[in-house]
Amino acid sequence: MEVMQAREIIKAKRLEKKMTIAEIAQVVGKSPMFVAAALQGNHRLTPEEARKVGNLLDLDKDTIESLSKFPVRTDFPNTTDPFKYRLLEVIGVYGDALREMANEMFGDGIMSAIDFTIDMEKVIGSQGEARCKITLNGKWLEYKTF
Repeated sequence: MEVMQAREIIKAKRLEKKMTIAEIAQVVGKSPMFVAAALQGNHRLTPEEARKVGNLLDLDKDTIESLSKFPVRTDFPNTTDPFKYRLLEVIGVYGDALREMANEMFGDGIMSAIDFTIDMEKVIGSQGEARCKITLNGKWLEYKTF
């Protein structure tokens, strides 16, 4: 089964059953952000976790199996989706500043995207407005000298 087809089926079933990603993540036992990425085909679930999702959403065998396949992460950057574009804009505006501050704080290296977690939460701003808080948490990997 192709990733796009599986994504569409999973999303339709999730919406039909009125299940949130957070509810599915709780049953699976993983973070909502990880599960959201898995449901989009950008991470994989274990066969056991995929079965749990399948049972929750009444998915067919092929769709369940698609959740455990190794992902091919080629869907970025996408500059037409406003949410993704804004994230790219944040990196464009603050990327150099983040790099400089990271070098000052940690030395010459990079933040891992493999030994990594990401979380999103809704917080309330000082004027009562809804705000989106995204936390990136990656192991610092120092460049080796030789």
